[in-house]
Amino acid sequence: MNLLTVVYIISLIVVGWAVVDIIRQPTWSMSGGRKLAWAAACILGWLVLGIVGAVAAGIYLGVVRPRLPARR
Repeated sequence: MNLLTVVYIISLIVVGWAVVDIIRQPTWSMSGGRKLAWAAACILGWLVLGIVGAVAAGIYLGVVRPRLPARR
């Protein structure tokens, strides 16, 4: 297993984590279609070029998610 394979596997795990979290967010917490936009950015970004999806997932998990209201 080379380094590139490891990077892609790690990026897939991060993207999967972000997409699951996005899907589990209540609709009211992410209005205006942002929920679909973030999920699409993560998935399509990973399919086109793995690191792009991982960057989108990292931005969501590190910047957007902490600003969302807590789930009930």
